[in-house]
Amino acid sequence: PNLPLYVLVDSSLLLDLFRRCPECGTLARHSLESMSRFVNGSAIKLSWECVQCDKTNHWESQKRMGLYYEGNVKLVAAAHTTAVPTPRLLEFGDQLGLALPCERAMRNVLDVLVLPAVDMVYKEHIGRVEQTVRDVNGTAGLDLSVDGRYDSPGYCAMHCTVTFVCLRTNLIILVKNLNKKMTEIDGVSGRMEKEGVKMGLRKLMADVYKIRSVVSDNDAKIGKMLREDPQFSNIRHLLDFWHLVKAVNHALREAGKKKMCGNIRFWRRKILSHAYYCHSKYGKNRKKGLEYWKSVLAHVCGRHKNFQKLPFLDGISKSRHKELGPASTNIIDRRSKEFQFLKTIVLKPTFLSGFLRASPKKNTSPNECFNSIVNLYAPKRISLSPAMYGEKIKLAVLHYNTLSTLDLLDLRKEKSSYLVSVKGRESKSVKRKMETAIHEWRDQVWQGIGRAMEEKKLKAFMQRNGVPDGFTYTASLVVEAEGEESEGEEGEGGESDVSEELGWGYGEEVDSDREPEMRVVDLTDAEDEESESETDEKETPVESGSEWDEVPEGTVVPMSGSGRGSGRGRGRGRGRRKTRGTTVARADPLPVGQVDGPETEDEPDRRLKTRKTHRKKAERKKHAETDDDSGSDYRPPPVKRANGK
Repeated sequence: PNLPLYVLVDSSLLLDLFRRCPECGTLARHSLESMSRFVNGSAIKLSWECVQCDKTNHWESQKRMGLYYEGNVKLVAAAHTTAVPTPRLLEFGDQLGLALPCERAMRNVLDVLVLPAVDMVYKEHIGRVEQTVRDVNGTAGLDLSVDGRYDSPGYCAMHCTVTFVCLRTNLIILVKNLNKKMTEIDGVSGRMEKEGVKMGLRKLMADVYKIRSVVSDNDAKIGKMLREDPQFSNIRHLLDFWHLVKAVNHALREAGKKKMCGNIRFWRRKILSHAYYCHSKYGKNRKKGLEYWKSVLAHVCGRHKNFQKLPFLDGISKSRHKELGPASTNIIDRRSKEFQFLKTIVLKPTFLSGFLRASPKKNTSPNECFNSIVNLYAPKRISLSPAMYGEKIKLAVLHYNTLSTLDLLDLRKEKSSYLVSVKGRESKSVKRKMETAIHEWRDQVWQGIGRAMEEKKLKAFMQRNGVPDGFTYTASLVVEAEGEESEGEEGEGGESDVSEELGWGYGEEVDSDREPEMRVVDLTDAEDEESESETDEKETPVESGSEWDEVPEGTVVPMSGSGRGSGRGRGRGRGRRKTRGTTVARADPLPVGQVDGPETEDEPDRRLKTRKTHRKKAERKKHAETDDDSGSDYRPPPVKRANGK
């Protein structure tokens, strides 16, 4: 019972166990080399003939799950849920000499069993998260933080993931995956984040969520959309302060590189600290906090009181810090170009307007934490298809929400904390070491594989017996309901054209208790009678009622198209000539192929050639009809005809 589920065993030591038959215990008379061995991935099957048992015995190293060995399936599931790439796993097995399934077999198991199980676990998890968010928020509106994560740096991204986090619980309630090839994106990767925010907010509002505020980074496209779209008019748009200060920090760093701006390099970190102080101190009175932020221009010049005369300050008279001693170093002259550079950065309009909409208690830090977890499952250096990228995002959501749930319930304790010095950063960061989290969703995926196999068997059984699946059955019910509605509308609005053909008069009362008497119409016989009547009309000569219709017997009537004829009527219709309003017919029409006048020497050859031509046409027509009736896809090539020959 204390043994692990799987252990590594040397192959030679494994075969030593079969020197005696495991069934009867007698010494095996066969050699180990004569045993048949079958290796399937990480499993092995041994077969041998035992004289004492008088039968062929078998031994397998793993249990079976239908057509698969349990160890092979669990190997693929564990690698997928722990973000181990398949190529790296195969390289590890080759280096160790460990038997593993091939890449094709692993991807087959992943597509058939593991991914359906992950999808089931993910849907159940999102359902529980939505119920938790509804219970925690109650009738109050949601405070959301949204942020987009691109699958590659720069402006060549193919995928974008937009996450919606409830700030009260720090749980992800919705994820939108977008691709650059979508119709709304039109090949511009910069539009994916805005479209993802729009689609996600509409989805949440359709699910009867009341959204009170949305926090995002300093993206102008998102702000413009929330301002102009009337559907989002009741949503308050807030900005994350870290993204605002990041732009100020970058501008101060670039200005400090100039030769004339050496004092700005000294004041840069102090200015950033002052910005965070004003942001956190004046969370409710944002206008007053903005005035204290602008007072940094007076501070770097050595002025700490009597602010009434400064044109860019309004409502404050002095700084809030204690009295400072006289400073003679790093003071910036307000008439210098260095001061003008600093003034341009501090009074930048986009930062001032963003400062008023920034909230000290709401930010996008949960989204940034999720983006770091996504890098574990879907690194930016690896290109993925849209389907596989979506599967990786599901794993990241399950991972992040598990950690957030443990923090929400205070079930994850801090073990230790230490300072980390990162190259490129000026200050050290604090790294907290937490207890190892137990991800139960990975065990649930393994349990869901059994359900996925049962659903696969059920689907195969339904396909063999012609049973429609759920979607097809629902669609057939919708079509049947629409047909009944259309029949009802026809009954209320009047008789249809079909009823008139069957002999029912318009507005005639019909007794619903008995079947109406309908006249049977045989369309096949009617078509045959119509075609026969048309043939008789074509063969009967039409008389005009004139005395010139009667032609004495033996009189030769010149006919247009006699001989071989011309145009489309060549060889046909030589018995009569149609003119405008008058038809002239001869007494005894000449047989096909015979012309008026004496017969020439070449006449028999010409008639024979004509007969062969008609015979070939009839055979081609017969073969074409046979091919059409047989249902074959083969069609003979068209016959090439010479131009005018």
